[in-house]
Amino acid sequence: MKRIIPSLLLLLGPALAAQKPNILWVITDDQRLDSISAFNRMTRDRDDSPLGKVLSPNVDRLAAMGTTFINSYNQNPSCAPSRTIMHSGRYSHRTGVYGFEYYYPTSELEHWRPMIPEVMAADAGYQTVSVGKGGLYYRQPATTPKGKPQDSNIYQVNLGYRREYAPKGLYDWDKQTDWKSTPKQVFEVFQFSDGEKLSWPVTKGATPDDRPEIRDRLDILRAYSAGDDEHTGMVIGGVNPQSGDKTRDGWFLTELSQYLDNCDQPHTTVYGSKLQGPKSAAPLFVHLGFEAPHTPVLPPQEFRDKFKGITYEIPEFTKEELAGFPPQIQKLYSHSASDHYTTAEKQQMVSDYFAYCAYVDDLVGKAVDKFIGYSEKNQQPWMVLYVCGDHGWRLNEHGMISKFGPFDTDLQNPIIVASSDKTRFPADKVVTDFTTFLDMAPTFYAAAGIDLNQPSYAYLDGEDLAKVAGGALPPRDYIIAEPTHVIGPRAVIRTKEYKFSMRIRPGRIDGKKIDWAIKAPLEEVEPMFFDLRSDPEEIHNLASESHYRPVIDVLRKKLQDIVLGDGRVECKWDAKGDTTVVTSNFAPGADDGKISLPGITPLAR
Repeated sequence: MKRIIPSLLLLLGPALAAQKPNILWVITDDQRLDSISAFNRMTRDRDDSPLGKVLSPNVDRLAAMGTTFINSYNQNPSCAPSRTIMHSGRYSHRTGVYGFEYYYPTSELEHWRPMIPEVMAADAGYQTVSVGKGGLYYRQPATTPKGKPQDSNIYQVNLGYRREYAPKGLYDWDKQTDWKSTPKQVFEVFQFSDGEKLSWPVTKGATPDDRPEIRDRLDILRAYSAGDDEHTGMVIGGVNPQSGDKTRDGWFLTELSQYLDNCDQPHTTVYGSKLQGPKSAAPLFVHLGFEAPHTPVLPPQEFRDKFKGITYEIPEFTKEELAGFPPQIQKLYSHSASDHYTTAEKQQMVSDYFAYCAYVDDLVGKAVDKFIGYSEKNQQPWMVLYVCGDHGWRLNEHGMISKFGPFDTDLQNPIIVASSDKTRFPADKVVTDFTTFLDMAPTFYAAAGIDLNQPSYAYLDGEDLAKVAGGALPPRDYIIAEPTHVIGPRAVIRTKEYKFSMRIRPGRIDGKKIDWAIKAPLEEVEPMFFDLRSDPEEIHNLASESHYRPVIDVLRKKLQDIVLGDGRVECKWDAKGDTTVVTSNFAPGADDGKISLPGITPLAR
């Protein structure tokens, strides 16, 4: 048998290469780079995070199977805008989607283009499927008299997210609202493996003592502000009330597995809907959105036990660093400060987060194995693209938890692409060139046989990762990002040596005063500047140092030209379908991937 298999593979090789590959796109949520051992070895030559122990055997295995793009960055570190960027292959300033606004793409919007599942179905003949968290606020303009927007599903098959599973009791945690009460009451509902359900009110005035049976039983740690007795914040630590296969994410994996098991035949979904399984005669594109390790951070007991007794090195935060925060970052700090937590709370926060990452690693491994098995059973080529988080997550770095900021902890999210075609994505390869979330869409399209040189695809802001891996493209000199949610309009440019960020608007993104930042003095745009050669942790804001002014001036102009003047779009996104659009294009072609910076020696500290 061992002699026959290679011969069969040789015979099938040309036929498989001529087929379009089945594609699995896996996205985790709020996951930071150093939660993966393979990424730590690539960046720090050690298995563990600088904070301490992590476990990721399945993603480590996936990295060995394929090509890792370790210096990959997201362009807007917040769930909804980041996922819109991924699905569109375009910057926020090209789609007009900057935060959690509902957007209404119509034929009237000249700037809008189809998103990944639409292109894969219409232009490449794929059957498109989504399960788990999508995070897209994509709706159609209202058609009802009350002006209520209508949900749109851009995937042909939706296997479900929380709202499909929770009503059937298929969850570990769910947020529910009692609309009949006055005022309305909001509850978090925890469901235990024995079927018991316990609710925790998260409205104003709640304290840890309101539900001691939940707090003590699940060891709940909630985010809270300094000096605040109310504990209504997000759950950042605790133990899951369910086993690993019965959490929200466990049900997503079960649903996908059952779908793949019912190829060419009808079946019933886990939550009871009738559905046709995948067609073996057509290529399959699957989007799998795990919600973990997003809050509530509740690792199952079996994974929490793996981290019991570990002491972590908590990132330090100083008054000097806080003093260097401009007003926008001060706002971020007031929103998510964590340095006031006790030592025990900080240890739990880190330990439970990494345990939750270990749990989602287990789910990723099972999903990848199931998908590859499905493809090989049907003698079809395959490709898996894994994204380590839709953005990162701070664990007391810069004195904060959460995301939404201009720091690498928020922005750097490696991508792995593994494929049955090792010529496009070689095994165990690490690419250190800058790559971005913009690159996923063109990578999928190229794998599906779409010619990206056609004028109809010129709108894409990214590149095919296979070409990056093969050295067919010149490396980018920089990446840009535009964090907006929480802190307001801000933009970032990062090169290998420097990081510069600035406020780009005096207020809201509303189509007005787009040129404000261009005219404003440096101090008014609230600059942050880091020399990454001597300060890779981005602690010392050197924006006021005249020594660096020549570099800052070049970075600022490049950043302004791109995000404010290279095809910027701002939309009203009115619920009734108002298609008012404001554009700014005073620097077309500014985003050319190139920047020339003056040579500056690091400033001694």
